[in-house]
Amino acid sequence: MFSRVASARLATASTRLSRPAAPVFRSPRAASISPWIRTYAHRQKKTSSFTQRQASTNEPAKGASSDAPSKAAPKEAAKEDAPGHESAESEQIPFHKLPDLTQGIPSTIEQELAGKAGPSSPSALEEVAEQDSDRRRGRRDSYVSSSERNRRWWTRFLLLATAGGASFSLLYMGRDWEDAIEADRHADVPNGWSPSLWWQRANARMSESVSYYQDPAFDKLLPDPDPSFERPYTLCLSLEDLLVHSEWSREHGWRVAKRPGMDYFVRYLSQYYELVLFTTVPFGIGEPLVRKLDPFRFIMWPLYREATKFEDGEIVKDLSYLNRDLSKVIVIDTKASNVRKQPENAIILDPWKGEPKDTDLVGLIPFLEYIHTMQYDDVRKVIKSFDGKHIPTEFARREAIARKEFNKQLETHKSKHSKPSGMGALGNLLGLKPANMSMTMSPEGEQNPSEAFAQGKMLQDLARERGQRNYELLEKEVRENGEKWLQEEKVAMEKAQKEAMSSMVGSFGGLFGPHDEKKA
Repeated sequence: MFSRVASARLATASTRLSRPAAPVFRSPRAASISPWIRTYAHRQKKTSSFTQRQASTNEPAKGASSDAPSKAAPKEAAKEDAPGHESAESEQIPFHKLPDLTQGIPSTIEQELAGKAGPSSPSALEEVAEQDSDRRRGRRDSYVSSSERNRRWWTRFLLLATAGGASFSLLYMGRDWEDAIEADRHADVPNGWSPSLWWQRANARMSESVSYYQDPAFDKLLPDPDPSFERPYTLCLSLEDLLVHSEWSREHGWRVAKRPGMDYFVRYLSQYYELVLFTTVPFGIGEPLVRKLDPFRFIMWPLYREATKFEDGEIVKDLSYLNRDLSKVIVIDTKASNVRKQPENAIILDPWKGEPKDTDLVGLIPFLEYIHTMQYDDVRKVIKSFDGKHIPTEFARREAIARKEFNKQLETHKSKHSKPSGMGALGNLLGLKPANMSMTMSPEGEQNPSEAFAQGKMLQDLARERGQRNYELLEKEVRENGEKWLQEEKVAMEKAQKEAMSSMVGSFGGLFGPHDEKKA
């Protein structure tokens, strides 16, 4: 009240002071106000309006006449409230009352509007925290994003589909055996409706499904042996790092090198052994390479990655799938892990890395030729006698000792009719006895063994002379008729391809109606 009266009086006084004296006889007109007084009055007006607003927000004083205490009261109250206000702001909100922002930022429009309506309403953050804590106590969250709803729906759908599919598969795979062949193959699991038999049949079928990718493609990798076939032994050869070596360089890319003496090794031993290529290389990579290495097919049976077995994370060559007597099978490889199923049949050589003067492969020919000449019943015993030794070197050493012993016996019994053979001395030195000597009977045109022994030749010398003559005849045939053989093979392959194509076209044509063979 005091401020209003004072401002009004001050304004009236300033107006009177600024009004100039006017003569009585003139008509009244508006008096000019100085700029200073106008500015002063404007400031006083602002001050009075501010005072009125401040007074309206504070509580009325106890006495109407005590205006000064009423002005000081809000200031003291503000000072008293200041520490409490700072402590409220500095106080941190507990962690469990904080809003869950993983579902999105919640709306605070209602709390903001409520805060504008009244100063005593709680903060919007506290309201959201209380609501979130209520939801966690058991109420369902009202806000779920569309992506979260889709994820939950697909999760439930996939879980139900997986459970249903697994149950159906288990029931289907446990059904009875469909034919007599399948029942004979699982004679230990008969047909029946009991849960145990149902589970055993399902387990057997699942095991077969897994073994389809781990076991060789066929139970018999080679056809049954032909009784008229003259080669009683089977020699399995690896490809990579034994017959060839492949390497890649930035300059040349992939290059394949053929091992020195590979042609001679294969063609010479083809007269003694049934040669089988047993490699871990897939068919698509190995077949074109083998056709270039052996165009005349001295290697009778090529077996690729599809014929191997996958066991414990490694590729294994299981000789029991060859359909051959293992006592007559020899395998040459560069990795012992590849032949770990039958290590007693294996000859392990160091991998060939492209050395141009390598002789290890050709050095095995005398040893392998000796086995065929002596006709041993079990080659595994012969291989075991060289266990842990370099076979070409060890065989040459033993042969030299046997030759020395043979010459000594020849001198001792020179005057007698009985002549030593030399091969018997070598067999005794190896600790082995031959079951049958294939060289005791000489074919027509060859020197008689007794005459050869009298000249100081051993039986293995006669075998090598015969083998070398056969090899030279074979090379002569290749030179004279090799191109003819290749051309005949090419024509036969083209004919087979045309027959296969016509058969395929005819099978497709039969789907759309009978094929009219009569053409005008």
